[in-house]
Amino acid sequence: MLRMFVAIVVAMAALAGAVPGAEAASVPVADLLDAQSDYTADFYVVSSKGRFQGSTVHAPGRGRWDFDASGGRQTLLLRRDTNEAAMLWPERKWYLSSSFQAVAGLIGGFDGVMVESKALGQERVGGEQTTRYEVSGDSGQGGSFHGRMWLSTDGIMMKLAGRVKFGGQESQIESGLSHVLRVKADPSAFVLPSDYKGLPLDFSKLSLH
Repeated sequence: MLRMFVAIVVAMAALAGAVPGAEAASVPVADLLDAQSDYTADFYVVSSKGRFQGSTVHAPGRGRWDFDASGGRQTLLLRRDTNEAAMLWPERKWYLSSSFQAVAGLIGGFDGVMVESKALGQERVGGEQTTRYEVSGDSGQGGSFHGRMWLSTDGIMMKLAGRVKFGGQESQIESGLSHVLRVKADPSAFVLPSDYKGLPLDFSKLSLH
């Protein structure tokens, strides 16, 4: 279940900001920036494997997700700007780390996905006015996403729903934000604490199936 959460969040991070202003377009995610607004929010992620919820902090190229799981409080850090990824266990002060690119590669190379998008209309989601898009993307490495995405006027992905495929498996997923606050993110939120101990295992070696 935790592996599925990591896979979904990495896929979302790779897809974030992937919808241009045109009514229909095909664009490489790598050529586009994620949301340019710093913000904090509550989030949820639901799949056939279960549900996660917690809080998130975002800055361009950086993301942090704090949530409760069976192993206690956990934190996922994703740094597209520095090509880093880490899972933290705050209660034990442990972490596993790898590169963002390596983790994205485990789920079919979503960081290089080509996305077809089409605007469908306007809708309020999580208290925000959004544009709803039909989105379809295939990475060429076995990863794909087909569904819908709701973006705020300043490019924040307020909701994502559809089918994601990686590692030969498909799953219906939905993720959303609420209580979005556009506040300056503290840079320390995206940094591994110096008193945490790195476990002798590469994050990218974990199976995400």
